[in-house]
Amino acid sequence: MDRLSLALALCACLCMAAIVGLVTTSVIMRRFAGTPLHITEDVVGLLLTAMLFLALPLVTLRAQHVRVSIVADALTPRFGGAVHVAAMLVGIVFFGWIFIKALPWLEFAWKRNLRSETARLLLYPWMAALPLSVGLTWIIFAARLLGLLDRERYPSMQETSALDGASDTFRKED
Repeated sequence: MDRLSLALALCACLCMAAIVGLVTTSVIMRRFAGTPLHITEDVVGLLLTAMLFLALPLVTLRAQHVRVSIVADALTPRFGGAVHVAAMLVGIVFFGWIFIKALPWLEFAWKRNLRSETARLLLYPWMAALPLSVGLTWIIFAARLLGLLDRERYPSMQETSALDGASDTFRKED
């Protein structure tokens, strides 16, 4: 799961770079050629959607989501295990539901060879990013619930910044 999640995240990075390249090219063309690149809106929309979903499995695997944890932190001393199980069950239900809903859309686009409006790009390769990433995210939640994955395999952002501060202090004392 590590390698597949990392590969998808690298694809998300490539999508991000492509967005910057397309928008920059379109702006330059508008300025110097008098007309923007006509496919920019279609392609940037597809790249943005793909980028967001392709990065999801790695963020989930590393448990580095944005969190509002005031309730979870208050309940952790007494109900930490129950809160963890509840969170994993919510994730499993949500991502399972999204996966099940995404498959018919992908099949519909595949059978009809749907294309984007302006650029005339086939849509099903772009639409495949959703069930792929959501399915892998579902597997990560299920593996974490079953104990096949640690709760948090990587240090959280707070722990990382605390460790960085401790290493800076240690270096200053040397």
